[in-house]
Amino acid sequence: MKNAGGIDKQWVVLAELASILVRKGKMVPEEAFFRLRLANNIITFYLLDDHSSFEVLRDAEKEISKVQMILFGLCDDELAKEYLDKMAKAIRNELDVVFPLKKTTFDTEVKKRKNIESIRIKLNKELQTEILGDLSEWYGVIFEFSKELDNTIIIEGNKDKVKNALKDFSIIWKY
Repeated sequence: MKNAGGIDKQWVVLAELASILVRKGKMVPEEAFFRLRLANNIITFYLLDDHSSFEVLRDAEKEISKVQMILFGLCDDELAKEYLDKMAKAIRNELDVVFPLKKTTFDTEVKKRKNIESIRIKLNKELQTEILGDLSEWYGVIFEFSKELDNTIIIEGNKDKVKNALKDFSIIWKY
């Protein structure tokens, strides 16, 4: 898995601090929780998307900085000192905490980009890889086995070509 350079650990520390402040009866502004959720989504996106660049984390870092200003303003001296120490360790990536990586139920295999479309088909029988290669060449689309589901094929390519391939492939797929 990708490394978020300690930004994920900073988020964990600030989320913990926010919950402690709420338990102590402090009025934590909704903005702090909004920015924590935003930073969480950015970090999660970075960690799960293989193609995201490290630059994405700059936005998370900005949000974390704003949350830090809000939360540390509500702390007493002892709590502020304790959590500043934890933040320093998180920045150096020395803190042993786990970022709550929430995997979405969104299926990464089925996606649509401009006129490129993907479709998933569940097969009743096993199909040889060579057949998929031949079909890919013949129709000008990508036929591949699903990485997420067993006995499932993904067809990806231009929308019209996918429709054509699907019509002819349905003969194989139904039987």
